[in-house]
Parts: sequence; C-alpha cells; structure tokens
Amino acid sequence: MVGLLLISHVRAADADCPTPVRVQLDLHAPSAYLDASKQVRGMDAELVSAIFRQANCPYEFSLTPMTGARTLKSLEDGDIDLMIRASKTAEREQYAYFTDAYRQEVVGVFSRKSLNLPTSLTLTRALQMGLRLIGPASGFYGDDFEQLRQGWRDRELYTAYPDAKVATELLFATPSRGELMLVDADIFFYYAGAGRLADIQQIGSWLHITPAHLMLSKKTSSPALIKRLNQAIATLSQNGELRRIEQRYRPELLRLLLQRHAQNAVLKGSKTLK
Repeated sequence: MVGLLLISHVRAADADCPTPVRVQLDLHAPSAYLDASKQVRGMDAELVSAIFRQANCPYEFSLTPMTGARTLKSLEDGDIDLMIRASKTAEREQYAYFTDAYRQEVVGVFSRKSLNLPTSLTLTRALQMGLRLIGPASGFYGDDFEQLRQGWRDRELYTAYPDAKVATELLFATPSRGELMLVDADIFFYYAGAGRLADIQQIGSWLHITPAHLMLSKKTSSPALIKRLNQAIATLSQNGELRRIEQRYRPELLRLLLQRHAQNAVLKGSKTLK
C-alpha cells in the first residue's frame, strides 16, 4: 500500500479553504506517478497543483489505491474531497460539485495492426461481427456507447479492465483477450511503450474527447470553493499554463491523432455549411 497522504501545499486557512482538500490520485502514468525521489509527478498531479496554487488553497494527495467505484463512493460519503478527471453526470451532481473543465480526456478505440482490421470499422459493425472488446469496468462514455457496451456484455464478448495499464496487457497478451480496446489514450500510449506503438492502430474516426472536471464532495466542499477553483482554472487557461502542462505529457503520436481529428471536424463542418 502506498502512503495515504502527501501534503503538497500548505497555507493559512480561510473560509473557502478551512482545511487541506484531500485529492484522490490513482498512480497511473502519465496522469500521476512517483518519481525516483518519491515525489508526485504527472499530468493531472501538476494540473491540480497549478490550480490550487493559483487559487491559494491547501491540498493533500491521497495515494491509497482505489477502484473507480470505490473512489466515487468515498467521495459521496465525504471520506475524500476531490476526484480528478471526472465526467459530469446528473447522477453524480446529486452528491458532488464540478469545476469547469481543466483539460481534455481522450478515449479511443484501438487494435493491433497485425489483426488487419479495417481502420474504417465502426463499433456497431464490430459488435455485429462478433469482435471482442476490452473496455473499462466503469465510467460514462456517451449514451451510444452505453447501449453498445450492454450488447457486448449480453453476448459475453466484453472483457472489463480496472485501469488502462491492465487493459494494455490484455490487448497484447497471448492469446489476446480482445480484438478491440476502448481506453484512455494518454495512459494506453504510455504503457504500450515505443516497442509496441508500431503495432497499434486507431479504429474508425471515433475519439471520445470530453471535458475533464474536478469533482468535489458536497459533504465537505462549498460553492464558494468551486467558484475560487473556477477562477484559477480560467486564469491558467487564458495564460496557456494548463495547455502547456497537458501537452508536455501527451505522446507525439497521440498529439498527431488529435490534430487529424480536429482537421476532420473542420472539414465536416465546412461541408455542412455548403
């Protein structure tokens, strides 16, 4: 077990930040990890640190390993204060506040080139063909995918993974646990490593690019704190600091995929206007 709390920033308490905010971090690079000196590093760790420094609020990193479901329950119960990289849903808003988006989360569908699957393959067609999908055990990726995921589960073609590191090993296992994988692209590309990236291809044009929010427990947080964090996010977005941190951790191949995705979106938009 990793130590529970690492105090990263301390300052005098005030009404908005009476105690250090307990931030749950899952140690999965490049989101968060411990360097050789046992210091917390990573994309989300640095983004959160920058936001709280700008907001002038104290915070602590909780490094106790948790599943996504346990993290949500702990936040709902007030045992932790903040969850990173969260998607906003109506169900979660019953027990949590959400900041404005602080970065983009990128989820894609990938396969091994050695399987020779068509890159134009859609998820709907893949399910019709009976292809197996390695996918997340929890998390919301849009209504369309939720319907398809249930179809894979009903046909027992869905292998759920607890985190993207495990997902990577499932795809490259012998034999592989699936022909397709839906996964957080940043973490997948990191764990695939240079030696296996050459055998990776994106399937279809499907990239689920969604705003990632900081999610705070209503039991331990206040609207005033959310306002303060949002002001910090706005300042760091305007001066480019959040994007600089995000891009520093994003692999070049993934940056190219995102550029291509953005270009395709512009082309589709221009055709629609015509």
